[in-house]
Amino acid sequence: MKKIATIILFLVACYQTIQGQILSQQTTISNLEEAIKTAENKVENIKPNNEAKIIWAKGFKEKQSKIAFVYLHGFGASHREGEPVMTQLSEKYQANVFMSRLEEHGINRGDSFKNLTPENYIASAKEALQIGKMLGKQIILVSTSTGGTLSLHLASEDESIAGLILYSPFIGLKNPAFAAILSTEGKAGFIKMNGSEIMKQKRDEEEAKYWSTSYHIDGYVALIKMLTTTMTPQTFAKVKAPVFMGYYYKNEQEQDQVVSVPAMLKMFDALGTAADKKEKMAFPETGNHVIACDLRSNDWKNVYQQTLNFMDDIILNKQPQFDFELQGHRGARGLQPENTLPGFKKAIELGVNTIELDVVISKDKKVVVSHEPWFNHEITLDMKGNSITKEVGFAFNFYKNDYQSIKKYDVGAIGNPNFPEQEKVKAYKPLLSEVIDFAEAKNPKILYNIEIKSTPTEEAKGYQPAVNEFCDLVVAILKKSKLPIERVVIQSFDPRVLEYIHKTYPEYYLAFLTYQNNMETNLKMLSFMPQIYSPYFNLMSDKEVENCHQKNMKVIPWTVNKIEDMIRLLKMGVDGLITDYPNIAIPLRK
Repeated sequence: MKKIATIILFLVACYQTIQGQILSQQTTISNLEEAIKTAENKVENIKPNNEAKIIWAKGFKEKQSKIAFVYLHGFGASHREGEPVMTQLSEKYQANVFMSRLEEHGINRGDSFKNLTPENYIASAKEALQIGKMLGKQIILVSTSTGGTLSLHLASEDESIAGLILYSPFIGLKNPAFAAILSTEGKAGFIKMNGSEIMKQKRDEEEAKYWSTSYHIDGYVALIKMLTTTMTPQTFAKVKAPVFMGYYYKNEQEQDQVVSVPAMLKMFDALGTAADKKEKMAFPETGNHVIACDLRSNDWKNVYQQTLNFMDDIILNKQPQFDFELQGHRGARGLQPENTLPGFKKAIELGVNTIELDVVISKDKKVVVSHEPWFNHEITLDMKGNSITKEVGFAFNFYKNDYQSIKKYDVGAIGNPNFPEQEKVKAYKPLLSEVIDFAEAKNPKILYNIEIKSTPTEEAKGYQPAVNEFCDLVVAILKKSKLPIERVVIQSFDPRVLEYIHKTYPEYYLAFLTYQNNMETNLKMLSFMPQIYSPYFNLMSDKEVENCHQKNMKVIPWTVNKIEDMIRLLKMGVDGLITDYPNIAIPLRK
């Protein structure tokens, strides 16, 4: 009995050597790279740069990293199919990576894939996973096409896998009739139609270095047999790991022409993964089945970015951090009375980059910091400390009253019913010059975003001076304060304001505030391109941000008060946020 066991072990060892397998009982992380090279050297005619390899993270040469990635490539491909995404993932997460070469792949042979079977195909993927476990404490499988088939099969059997990144996973045939190749008659028919057991695929010179151009029919038989036996509802239900699935789909005509998108979507719904731990995303601009490779995808950078988002949010559950300009809306309206010195003090103490404020004009031509040219009855007490009605507040036209009368009203003591966290503190509406002096004493590097509250209707009703006079009064204060130009932005919803300042004071940075329509439509209201586009935050999309950046405009939406909206917008690439709650946004900054 002992003799039989020895013979079996010998035969297994011989099989492993013949198949070019890598791991043995003597393999450690210290000699793993050498073991890979030794095994690959035993395989004849591997194409240059198709060999399996390790990408060591900086500082983790021959050491386990916290997480490790294993890349499983598609049928007929090589690990180049996952570049430069895999190298960038390694750098981003300081993660070791195993770039596999699956069974029968990357070999320059006339009958490539003749020796492929479902068993040795799966075995090579399992070995790749074991190598990954040597490289990192947590394993994430990244795959394209048939690599996704293998990843799902592995994850259905191994709950230790921390996550799956599936690019265009091969779940079902684009042409189901091709499954007939599994029968003797179907295989014979294929050979007859093709004129040979070998199928040739023409590729350009660069692609041919990393993708096969010759496929033996037995390779297809093994591929489809593996697909039909493993990609089942039972397999999908056993997968519990977080899953990100990206695929090429634009419309019914422009979509993945290699594998079935409907089969992917059906699989996604059948996964045992919790709904909040999986995400599917179409990438309409990739234009190719291979979505994460710079040689074939037109949108691989976006694929990479969305992969990072899923990695951070779901697999690693990290609080994301971004570089962005944080603007305290009307100071910090959610925490302190709006457009008041206590509000600006709070914003500066929290660490905003910019205090955002509004200005109107009084009868005696003072530039007053206020959102309306009247009193908001919800937050105002009159000079005797009494509440006021809506009608009384609206009737108090700042442009018909001197500033000394305006200053006597309290706009902080009763708080704001719409902002329950706002501290109730006595406060008045200050002058712009007063706010600048106050802020400069607190932080001489603080930035200012000053909104000129102008509309044609309010001008016609006598609540403000003409646009040119309004702008001149504001700019006069800015010039008198000697604030550096680069620390000031003037914003407005009123195109007349922006046009006048652009022509009269071209040195100032301008921001166009908008509340409806898209960027292209809104910009038709201006004769020039402002430096900043500031829309209502719900109007933004990835494409809209990209369009603004293509026109060299920064994007700073208003007023973003929920952390999930902040993160969503920052992932789109906006340059800043205007918020009533800078305390919520502070932890998101790098």
